Amino acid sequence: MKIKAIRYPTTLDKIEDITNDNIDVFVDLEDGFTCTIVVSTAKNIEMYMKENGYSTPGWVQQLIVVEKLEETLIRKAIEAYAEDDAYWLKVTFLVTGLDKEYLQDKMERINLSNQKLLNGEV
Repeated sequence: MKIKAIRYPTTLDKIEDITNDNIDVFVDLEDGFTCTIVVSTAKNIEMYMKENGYSTPGWVQQLIVVEKLEETLIRKAIEAYAEDDAYWLKVTFLVTGLDKEYLQDKMERINLSNQKLLNGEV
């Protein structure tokens, strides 16, 4: 899918270390959908892991990772996520918006549906 615009709420020139930081990015797609994503550097993820002493998979899955926070690299990464009707870009955006209650409700509905199938009720 084509990207109409990539916008930065914080301009890239305000980032002190472009190899160790993250930034919010607004991506406007040709289908009218706008998503907010976080672009981070690998070094920034490593820093958080060292600070916390562990890896937290949830927040890593919501990031697009680049070597440096430079417009060219960010655009290239976002364009890769925008392939295939922006499937991965939209998934990355949607994962950010999921809350535990919503997810639990959906899982319970899926389990109920599966049980009905196994019992021949459908």
